[in-house]
Amino acid sequence: MARAARWWLAAAWALSLAPSIEAQQVAGGGGWSPAANAAGDNTYQGFIDRPGNGDNIPLGSLFHVSGWIVDTTAEGWAGIDDVQVLNGGTLLAHASVAQSRADVASATGNPYWAASGFDAVVPSAGLSAGPANLTVVAHTPGKGSWSKQVSVTVAGGGSVLTSPSTTTGLVLRLIFPGPGDTVLANNNGVINGVAYDTRTRAELGVGVDRVQVCLDGPCGVANSQTLGTAVQTGNTWSLAWQPTKYDHVRHHVLFVYARSNVTGEERLLNLEFDIVPF
Repeated sequence: MARAARWWLAAAWALSLAPSIEAQQVAGGGGWSPAANAAGDNTYQGFIDRPGNGDNIPLGSLFHVSGWIVDTTAEGWAGIDDVQVLNGGTLLAHASVAQSRADVASATGNPYWAASGFDAVVPSAGLSAGPANLTVVAHTPGKGSWSKQVSVTVAGGGSVLTSPSTTTGLVLRLIFPGPGDTVLANNNGVINGVAYDTRTRAELGVGVDRVQVCLDGPCGVANSQTLGTAVQTGNTWSLAWQPTKYDHVRHHVLFVYARSNVTGEERLLNLEFDIVPF
């Protein structure tokens, strides 16, 4: 494992998870512009919490685009029924909307805006290395779409590799959960998969000496949850965990690392899944 590469990846992710300052955000929460089929007056207020302007996004990772937005003329709700994240004309992700934002309701004095949050998990594989302007497009039933932009920099992660790849013999796969799977909120969960290095030698076994799993952020970042180091049996690995500890949020992202004891390099695999009530 190249420690400098892990540190760089963790530092970049930490920037995207920086806490918001709600009062300042509400005071300066405009800046939304007319987009497709926009009609009527600009009555929109909101803020993109993460990523921040100028943040670094590790190439090949998943990252969150989240914040809040309201139509100030809506009655009985926040007024937003869809949020998309685009890069130019390319759709990167749809966000979950009507997410809990009690801080917005408190700061504005409007209880209906407690459900004004949005959150999208975006694969940076849809971006090229270098500067990128992300556009957040919010849709309302009667007034079309309105948008706001945030500028980021997409950069490589040194010797931290992302799966899949044909340029290395280090193989990492997940068996469960799979992409988009649902995991029951119980105390006896298992995450498992396969890890090996095709370049191994007899004295090095399968060529992988560690598989580490973290939740909702790269390992080593304050906002991520370290689930632990997996038990390896031949070229398979498994990790026991308790999904019920994390079921207060439905949607999650796994960060799985496999380290080669042949070359010292490390592979990173991201996977999105949901935790649902048992």
